Amino acid sequence: MKFNIKTIFAIILITTLSCDDNFENVNTNPNQPEEVSSDVLITNATRSSMNSMVTESFLLSNNIAQISAKTLRSEVDEYNWNAFSTLWLQQYIALTDLVDAENIAVENEQVANQAASIVMQSWIFYTLTMAYGDIPYSEAISGLNSDNFTPVYDSQQDILDGANGLIARLDEAINLFGQTNLDVEGDLIYDGNTSQWVKLANVLKLRILLHLSNKRDVSSEMQAVVNNGMLFSGNADNATLNYLSSFPNDFPLFPLKQGDFDAVVMSESSVEKFQEYNDPRLGAYARPDNVTDLETFDSPAATYSGAENGSETGGCDKGGSRLGARYYDYPGHPVGSVRANGIISTYTEQELIIAEAIQKGILNGNAENHYRNAIEASMNYYDVNLDTFGWSSFSDFYDNSGVAYDNTLNKIWEQKWIALFFHGMEPYFDIRRMVFEANGNSGFDVSALPFLNVPCANQNDGNMPVRFLYPGDEQSLNAENYQAAVDALGGSNSQNATPWLFE
Repeated sequence: MKFNIKTIFAIILITTLSCDDNFENVNTNPNQPEEVSSDVLITNATRSSMNSMVTESFLLSNNIAQISAKTLRSEVDEYNWNAFSTLWLQQYIALTDLVDAENIAVENEQVANQAASIVMQSWIFYTLTMAYGDIPYSEAISGLNSDNFTPVYDSQQDILDGANGLIARLDEAINLFGQTNLDVEGDLIYDGNTSQWVKLANVLKLRILLHLSNKRDVSSEMQAVVNNGMLFSGNADNATLNYLSSFPNDFPLFPLKQGDFDAVVMSESSVEKFQEYNDPRLGAYARPDNVTDLETFDSPAATYSGAENGSETGGCDKGGSRLGARYYDYPGHPVGSVRANGIISTYTEQELIIAEAIQKGILNGNAENHYRNAIEASMNYYDVNLDTFGWSSFSDFYDNSGVAYDNTLNKIWEQKWIALFFHGMEPYFDIRRMVFEANGNSGFDVSALPFLNVPCANQNDGNMPVRFLYPGDEQSLNAENYQAAVDALGGSNSQNATPWLFE
């Protein structure tokens, strides 16, 4: 992080007070409101946080999860990690808007906006603690109302599962939504619909509880969420940001230079799995190597390839199809009419969470029904063309491709891995959890997960790193609390230091 977030506020305050006494009179715009409304802050924070998550999916999580692969600057794939400070900085900046939005909504009795702000904060804090471990949480955002510019790092356990942690905050939001008939103002996700926000809050609870299931019994809580009926019922409930074709709502990757986009291609791991099943989603995720027109993307004549993760080093396969038309307008290629969405969560993810929990005995129910629902919803979300891949219907694909449920956890994991493309940081978080469980909850050897490959020329003995490093500036700007967080990790700000979730 370039600046600790409280230090940013301090600099602003000091700069303001050092100006001459007439500054306020000279520089006040009489036509500008003194207080920004909560809806404006929610809109801004949603767009900025989502844009950041899309970018980090492209640069980090999709590649760590081996859905895609980096062919340049491939430290990510090679497991030679640094702080990845942009995620920390951009998400804490978005949190300042969301905390302000919550406070303003409370003052103005805008209950729906208060609740939506809490849900968005919960999603972002979840992302940060899952990436880094212990992080500033309870004291993270207080700005000019406090002289504390060195916030403590709360424990990951308290953040995820404590009395004032994320599950409790999501419950608070759900209760608030039940107290109002008014829409969420400034809402880019659900156009104000509070019922949809309640569903999202419940799906995020299921996501967190599944991650917690290796630490404690979560069965009663998960079953209560499933039983209450306020969950996604189809793709219409997906929590996504619909990008358009122009600034400021264009998909964040479209402005990239050609060289930046070429640095990420489809991975060998994912292309092999798509081809094993003759899965039509390959035509949405990737553009064929023999591009001629848009119809080629999902045609039997299309040829696809995948690069080995960690392929920048000599001796590794650097091939790999470029990402699909929805992700980038590639020079000299046909232009797709569909932009990819920013994704918080989907019906597909929800159904695979439930299927996994049933398969593990955490929930009651029919795991195959949810598993099948998930795959069909994923196909529909990407609007795939089954016919051109030789399938007469989804049932034909499900029954005859090899994807049919076989009562194993690996089958569920495999489909979730495929489906989480560009779901923020969740591809990394979920693959890390799967690798951990595949190693008997005692290690991160990637080879334990059958559909992944040990990255070529990896620099971490084939072990997936457990966390991102804290940004370097934290050591100087928040030294005491930074050191306490490092001590809690065993004394090293290392990519292999074990956060609470994996102790």
